[in-house]
Amino acid sequence: MKFLIITQKADRTDPILGFFHRWIEEFTAQTEQVIVIAQQTGVFNFPKNVTVLSLGKEAGKSKLGQILRFWILIWKHRKSYDRVLVHMTPIWVVLGWKIWFLLRKPVYLWYEIRRGSLKLSFALFVVRKVFSASKEGLPQPSRKQVVTGHGIDTDFFSPSEKTRDPHRIIAIGRITRSKRYDVILRTFAALPSHFKLEIAGGTITASDITELQNLQTLIQELHITNRVSIRWVSPAQMPEFLQSASLLLHACIGGLDKVLLEAMACGVPVVSCSEAAKEELPELCAATPETMIAKAQSLLMMSEEKREKLGKELRQNVIEKHGLVRLIGRMVEEMES
Repeated sequence: MKFLIITQKADRTDPILGFFHRWIEEFTAQTEQVIVIAQQTGVFNFPKNVTVLSLGKEAGKSKLGQILRFWILIWKHRKSYDRVLVHMTPIWVVLGWKIWFLLRKPVYLWYEIRRGSLKLSFALFVVRKVFSASKEGLPQPSRKQVVTGHGIDTDFFSPSEKTRDPHRIIAIGRITRSKRYDVILRTFAALPSHFKLEIAGGTITASDITELQNLQTLIQELHITNRVSIRWVSPAQMPEFLQSASLLLHACIGGLDKVLLEAMACGVPVVSCSEAAKEELPELCAATPETMIAKAQSLLMMSEEKREKLGKELRQNVIEKHGLVRLIGRMVEEMES
């Protein structure tokens, strides 16, 4: 099979979408040829059977200019692909479906977020299948949904023999309201003062900046200013960031958050009040906003023997249900049928 993949970025250094570089690599290993059309490109290193084309956002091209280039590229390269996969951005399904319909190219969508839109509703109408990591990955039920699990590189995200910091607690993700950092901060504030919280996240939009300002105010109100730090962590540094922590606090709403699974793959104990995460976690790790403090305290007091056993259990869950090779294989199989 020959694939056309539409994505926002082809950049392995991007803090948010850098993981998708490995997805593309795995697609190239399981298919004949891959063409990638990205809104913008950065640092990438793909095998020879991958062609990367940019819509020019990194060069400041306007939205109209990007759309016109998109139409030109999907037509120009029409003989070089036989299936289309759009990653997380249903607008490209809306803009491209007529051309793909005329060319008889089946279109598929990956989507894992609870936020809906008219663009998504229309995309669900015209695509052949929509893949998501969990049943909560779509804001509305769809007979076209195929629940596949996530795609975690469990060789990259793996436990380390290095000594962890017993007082280091972490949280990860872009600074948005959907991450519910307010819940995390209130949970952390109730823990003993010798614990430190490191948040690996940053802002992109104006609303993100407003949310960060709100969180900074909350940090001051909770009197934990000297115990909390917030910074970006690059994709290359993320395994080490995870491996040296004693606990991950997680409260994201929406679909199944890959950050949680990456921590589990590293053998890091987690406490999550995410609805989508409940089926992935043992009882001692699954919480509500009201029970997060008690669950966190329990895990932090756990003996090293029990901690090691829990870490192995969490990692095995990811390997069996969310491994990258397994995910891409499942998607390719679904698109062949």
